[in-house]
Amino acid sequence: MKSIEFSEGEINALVQLIDLAVKAGGLNVAQAGAALAQKLTGQSEVETNPIFASPQELETVVEDAPE
Repeated sequence: MKSIEFSEGEINALVQLIDLAVKAGGLNVAQAGAALAQKLTGQSEVETNPIFASPQELETVVEDAPE
């Protein structure tokens, strides 16, 4: 195995490139991209119970019928 040292700026650039690749490739590359980004950033876990915003209640708008 080879070791490569990166500066913080280089790591940030690589993570941005991975992000672009995932956006372009979609779900086909998402898992590989996430694994590489985790290695580069040192994050060992992915959030298993993410907190999502609750949907806002939609107001029903009744428009007047045309005359």
